[in-house]
Amino acid sequence: MKILTRYILKEHISPFVFAFFIITFVLILETLPRMVDLVVGKSVSGWVVLELLWLNLAWMLALSVPMATLVATLGAFGRLTADLEMLAIKVSGINLMRMLLPLLIATSILTGLMIEFNDKVLPKLNHKARTLMGDIRAMRPTLVFRPGLFVDDIRGYLILLDGVNHQTSEVTGVRINDIRNAQQPVLILADHGLMEFVDGGNTIKFTLYDGEVHEMDLAEPEKYRQVQFSKQIFYVTDVGSELTRTDSKQKTDREMNVQEMNAYIDRVKNSAVPYRNRARSLVINRVQKLLQDTLPDADKQESLPPAADNPVIPTEAQRDSVALRQIQNQYASIDRQLDRSASQIKDQRKLIYKYQIEIYKKYSIPFACIAFALFGAPLAILARRSGMGYSIAVSLGLFVVYWAFLIGGESMADRGLVNPFWAMWSANFLIGGIGFYLLYLVHTEKQFLSFLRWKS
Repeated sequence: MKILTRYILKEHISPFVFAFFIITFVLILETLPRMVDLVVGKSVSGWVVLELLWLNLAWMLALSVPMATLVATLGAFGRLTADLEMLAIKVSGINLMRMLLPLLIATSILTGLMIEFNDKVLPKLNHKARTLMGDIRAMRPTLVFRPGLFVDDIRGYLILLDGVNHQTSEVTGVRINDIRNAQQPVLILADHGLMEFVDGGNTIKFTLYDGEVHEMDLAEPEKYRQVQFSKQIFYVTDVGSELTRTDSKQKTDREMNVQEMNAYIDRVKNSAVPYRNRARSLVINRVQKLLQDTLPDADKQESLPPAADNPVIPTEAQRDSVALRQIQNQYASIDRQLDRSASQIKDQRKLIYKYQIEIYKKYSIPFACIAFALFGAPLAILARRSGMGYSIAVSLGLFVVYWAFLIGGESMADRGLVNPFWAMWSANFLIGGIGFYLLYLVHTEKQFLSFLRWKS
């Protein structure tokens, strides 16, 4: 039996490795254009691009391993069936479940390793990838000034030049919008001038002639000021194109491990307690007011204007009208407060669901290895077809369905329509359930869908 166990596992190694590299390569090709669009024109070195690609391989690996498991299972058991080796094993009196046992043990070990990877390694690499991506986005490309085109690559500035002479550094029709302070923008206009890079290319020095400066204050428009000049020097700083590395302390849900997300969920639940208490007290307050037929006499008197200002004694109907308006205003105020509390509680629940989805995802995607093994082995035996092309085609179709379940479930859970657990685990239960049914068909030798019995 040890020989058979080694033989079955050996049959899975080659298709698994092949499928893993092919699937990862496809994911790289799908991601590469977005990276190229981001770094093009930024003068980023090739090592930085390779580092960014390496960091993004983490989430690709999390997807490639389960899918490669399905391809390997279909390929291995499909070849054994097509070459009649499966029939020979069955004639020898070996049970199908005994053949699946080494595969299930291997996929269980692989599932455990992927859970550890998703919890310990993947969040750190996702955090580094996001930080590096942000640093690249913050870079300014090598500045190229063209006549009549706005230059908006410099943070806090918007520059337009009507004419540029790159030989003499002369510029004409200069417009510089300084919007570093959004509430107090500054507009600089000049007829002509000179432009040169100083401070190692990190600063632009504008020597401008015959112009004016407009200073505005959006909070206080009356403080508008205009100054004319015959010659003025302006510096536009921080225009370098070097990559500056930063270390962000803030983490998103995909950059936290399970322990960190559980701690965050506890904090969110605690922060929702005041909203729930306030909603409860508002409901109690409203019920109490509904039980009151009229306001107390003292309240009625307080609602009336002073006698000196109201020489006409109000009628009882007028007093009741004032009391009714008071009650209506109080009810409206309670309704508004109750709506705000309900909205805040709903937002807190959505935030909790968002992090619970990521927690369940760290376990459900690795467990897809076991579900795919349970599904792939009997399907390959029933189909009686071998070949890597067939295995990859079936795997792609199944993985599209699996991923559609995850995306759809995540979307519904984000809207509060489905519990996060079922949103992330329903695909595994469905595929695993179908796999057990297929195993039953193989074990009892009952007929399955005839179109699966293609000729090899």
